Amino acid sequence: MTSDDNTSSTNTTGKPMALVLAGYNRFDPVTKKKYKSEIQEAYDGEEIYLGENKFLYMLAGKPVIHYVIDAVNGARKDGEPLYDKIYVYNDVKSFRQMIDVDRYPHLILKQMTDSVGGHWKDFYRQIDYGQRVDVFFGDTPRITSEDVEYIHGEYSNILGKEKDHRGVLIHMAFGVVEFTDMTDDWLAHRVKYIKHGQNKGKLKSYVGYDTYQGRVGNTGAIIKHKSIDDLMEYECVNFLYNLRKALTPSSFSKILFHLWKTRNYEMIRQVKNRCINENYFYDTVLEIYEKLYKIDLSNYGGKIYHIKKNPAHWENDIDGPNDLMELQRRFVKMKG
Repeated sequence: MTSDDNTSSTNTTGKPMALVLAGYNRFDPVTKKKYKSEIQEAYDGEEIYLGENKFLYMLAGKPVIHYVIDAVNGARKDGEPLYDKIYVYNDVKSFRQMIDVDRYPHLILKQMTDSVGGHWKDFYRQIDYGQRVDVFFGDTPRITSEDVEYIHGEYSNILGKEKDHRGVLIHMAFGVVEFTDMTDDWLAHRVKYIKHGQNKGKLKSYVGYDTYQGRVGNTGAIIKHKSIDDLMEYECVNFLYNLRKALTPSSFSKILFHLWKTRNYEMIRQVKNRCINENYFYDTVLEIYEKLYKIDLSNYGGKIYHIKKNPAHWENDIDGPNDLMELQRRFVKMKG
């Protein structure tokens, strides 16, 4: 294990790499108070972790992120470790105090300094073109090595092989889960329904598409390619990541502002009515990026992949104390 931020991410074995994102925002008191108020409104008063290293909070005997690292580190292909290197962004000092890093020779610890998109950009700049990277989040303790092996195989069938609906070869994929597939959900307290208005009966915390209601699957994968350089450089991943937090008034307002500015009135209608067409959404997001950052994404190919095996393992991340408490209860019972 190394924790040198100058460590090169060059891969000499040709194997995939894993990237585990576990950074968190450090707010000043005024900003934290304002954002906390918005979050509580969006989550019906439920407490959410803000500016805290929740990844190192204890869960049934070990830190939350330890479960993710064990799952990724334990993944195998043909009897060999699946990943050549496992990069983790977190606070180096705190991480080393909580986890025996010497047990993980493939682990490279990087000091968190920025947003999700900032860490992706930092990592992306250091890897070679053609490098395959699978991305995970450090607050999804339910995932197993079997889950990791499965999702790796699914992404392998997509990246550099499939084309998007425009006919462009895909080099980036993100996972989502459908509510109807969440049969093993341990965090059912997060499932809340809209009680009034035109969207009555739809889910508050799921994005409403025309054929399903979905949430982020907390995983993704890329093959480094010229077509995604600008997306990484401008940290466009932040926009996609924040869609799962679009419940907050400020985030929702920003999304609607960009849609209005680019005259995507049909997309505004779909968002408000929670009946988003997936391909239309895909095209609209790329159009916003192109106009906002003055970049050409005609050669970009991406995919929203629907996780069908153990989707709750990927969706059950830890937003706040209630999530951690319920997972604690479940893990203790499971270890029984």
